[in-house]
Amino acid sequence: MKLKFPMTFSIIKASNYTLLISIIATFAYNLLLLDLVVKNTDVWSASGLGILVSTIVIIFLFSFTVFSLLMLISPKVLKAFFAIITVINAIAIHFMMTYQVVLDRTMMGNVFNTRFSESVELLSLGLVFSIIILGFIPAWFLIQIRVKHLDRTKILINALITFIVSFSYLYANSTSWLWIDKHASILGGKILPWSYIVNSGRYYSTIKRTTDGQQALPDGKFINNNKMVFVLVIGETARADNFSLYGYAKLTNPKLTQQSNLLVLNKTKSCTTYTTGSLACMLAPNKQHLKYEALPTYLTRHGVDVEWRTNNWGEPPINVTNYVEANELRTECNGSGCHLDEVLLTNLMNTIESSDKDKVFIVLHTKGSHGPSYYSRYTKEFNHFSPVCRDEEISKCSSEALVNAYDNTILYTDHFLSSLIDKLKMVENASAAMMYISDHGESLGEHGLYLHGTPYSFAPDVQKNIPFLIWLSDQYLKENKLNISKIHQAPNHSQFNVFHTVMGAFGFESPVYESALDVLHNSVE
Repeated sequence: MKLKFPMTFSIIKASNYTLLISIIATFAYNLLLLDLVVKNTDVWSASGLGILVSTIVIIFLFSFTVFSLLMLISPKVLKAFFAIITVINAIAIHFMMTYQVVLDRTMMGNVFNTRFSESVELLSLGLVFSIIILGFIPAWFLIQIRVKHLDRTKILINALITFIVSFSYLYANSTSWLWIDKHASILGGKILPWSYIVNSGRYYSTIKRTTDGQQALPDGKFINNNKMVFVLVIGETARADNFSLYGYAKLTNPKLTQQSNLLVLNKTKSCTTYTTGSLACMLAPNKQHLKYEALPTYLTRHGVDVEWRTNNWGEPPINVTNYVEANELRTECNGSGCHLDEVLLTNLMNTIESSDKDKVFIVLHTKGSHGPSYYSRYTKEFNHFSPVCRDEEISKCSSEALVNAYDNTILYTDHFLSSLIDKLKMVENASAAMMYISDHGESLGEHGLYLHGTPYSFAPDVQKNIPFLIWLSDQYLKENKLNISKIHQAPNHSQFNVFHTVMGAFGFESPVYESALDVLHNSVE
């Protein structure tokens, strides 16, 4: 006998269908959120149970209201919408479970700014199974259900009754709102599907994709005509805790340790835990000027020869002399590391020597230690620490293997920066300086967290504490009469130091320049 599966599994009323998918949305896709509430309250007490029930009511009320409105338009519209969010929910649950991510506005910004090559690194069998089991299968079953008796009046009445009953309960248990309000940021990033829907809207409402709306910073002037080359290296996902320069037990900076004139600036914190936000801070004078033109644009407008070389993404809108992506450099690159950050050093000396400007500013935006595929961020000769995690689902790896893979990326960064410094030592008839600062840190399983992007208010320090290094040529030290030892006396640093230190190094005076934020200013004898 041949089995035949019916194309439709049941016929139910429109109001019942709306109720069914609201219950599914509340419980099936929000177990992680409800588990969070249970773990952070005493659910066996009246207050704890009240918080849990209030959370459930809020999720159900929001879902039922939206689904009812879509049902009023058409059952097909509701089915299509629910099928789509079911698949997206499955993807979200996988990453929430695997990497403990919170889908707030900044995390959605990370999602929309992730390149295809980076997203491929996140593919795994676990993700595929999640999409099939939690996404496609339930979506297909729910689509097959036939909806009848589309009584719009009844749907409105049911929605109104549900709203009144739910709101009455929430009002009667208003004490629960104190706990919910206190944890609103993390709860709002875990409610599916509304976390990624609402926060996607919030993200796009705050960004501008072109420089048209940017305001110009006030004009400035150079106080000298000294030939100066400044290279800013923007690191990716490097945390200070894993740099031996900052006291890490494993020797992850063997080459930089041997470099003279290297300043290791302590107690530096990123202003965000995600790339786009941190780059905006680095290239702005302060928080009040984040929407103004970025530092590279500002310098270009004042006649500086500015080149931006990138093996990454996330910079704010910029207008520079030359913008070069890594793929363009690979055609002229030789060596085993051309697929990595080393490609950014290709023909760098030619670029510097061919410039006819007194001031040259070069930005190298690296891929650095970007996860979760840490093992792919360095060549085999830097596979020094082992065993190494080679699984994209890094939560499955041992802590030792995961940290080893990450430490090897820092070892490669050490090689990259030392190679750059050696090149800058060859610059003739000009002062030279190199600054390295990471965009943010990284979680490697501490507190059950992985990667980065955790909301700043409760992100761990390992996602905030970053390396900040400056190398200065002998000629620069001599011309500017610098006392290196005094630079180390600064109590703390931030990414806003970048803007003012670069300005000071070029001798660029401007109303937005603050000498207090120039880490080299107070070292002049």
